[in-house]
Amino acid sequence: MAAILAAALLWPFDASAAERVRRIELPNGDVYEGALANDLRNGEGVYQWQDGRRYEGTFLDDRMHGFGSYTWPDGRTYEGDFLAGKREGKGTLRWPNGDVYTGDFVADQRTGRGELSWANSDTYLGDFVAGRRTGTGTLRWQSGEVYEGQMLDGSPSGYGVFNYPDGRRYEGQFREGLKQGTGELTMANGNRYVGSFEGDLRTGIGEFYWRDGTVYRGQFAADKMHGYGVKRQPNGDALFQTWKLGDLDETIVLAPDPRCEMQLQERRWMFRSDQCVNGLAHGRGTAISLDGELVIREAHLILGNLIAGEYISLSIAPVVSSDNLATSAEGD
Repeated sequence: MAAILAAALLWPFDASAAERVRRIELPNGDVYEGALANDLRNGEGVYQWQDGRRYEGTFLDDRMHGFGSYTWPDGRTYEGDFLAGKREGKGTLRWPNGDVYTGDFVADQRTGRGELSWANSDTYLGDFVAGRRTGTGTLRWQSGEVYEGQMLDGSPSGYGVFNYPDGRRYEGQFREGLKQGTGELTMANGNRYVGSFEGDLRTGIGEFYWRDGTVYRGQFAADKMHGYGVKRQPNGDALFQTWKLGDLDETIVLAPDPRCEMQLQERRWMFRSDQCVNGLAHGRGTAISLDGELVIREAHLILGNLIAGEYISLSIAPVVSSDNLATSAEGD
């Protein structure tokens, strides 16, 4: 401030002027040209830093305040509101490569609601926190893909809806941009999958629905049927199947065997064994509940009583949804 006062004394004093316009060269190489009031930068002015930064706009008590434009040596520009020396309010930030952000700023960072347009025509409209796309928003790719949902650190994370240009649609959970958790994937031909995803692939327990009414519920891995499952056909028949990475290994009709009756957890089961005694399940094998919900792997039964075995649930978790997903600005 002493440097500003010293420079100001070099100019003729005009006692009648409430606001003085001066050019001041500071010892560090910075230059200010504009209005002064009470020996402080107040009003319109231009401040040029020695390192190449430049601000043109309004000042209040020596700080950028009000509306102005700011330019960096690397070609970035900001035009918008300032508060107490920082970018705060509404503004537009442009990068030399053609990327543009228009929206809210808090304490020099993109925070609030805004739109980011990349030079390649991809766009994001939604929430920002400390410069990161976090909250809810809509991502649109120039390829035609559209994501609408929750965001975290720049990636789809949480609940969202992803539409593909080929007509596919996914609704469910995401993590770091990938389908992760439970969701529903609808194919362009009308077939759909509801169930678990891991790393963008169908993995875990899921149901696959064909357009003709056939439904398969079972285990998936690496986007393929893998493990145990039950297929129910439109005519009501149920088949118990075993798969190995998309290849069908075994199919048997799911129906009770009167030679090997088995009841457990208030369910009736199918159990196949040549050792059954007096109509009761007996021996070792695989047991499947007739409702298709449970499988007991390596089941060991003695006269209808389960001694040992590994329970496998074929029940799918409900798809988490959001009833009030606000992801785009009004009128978007």
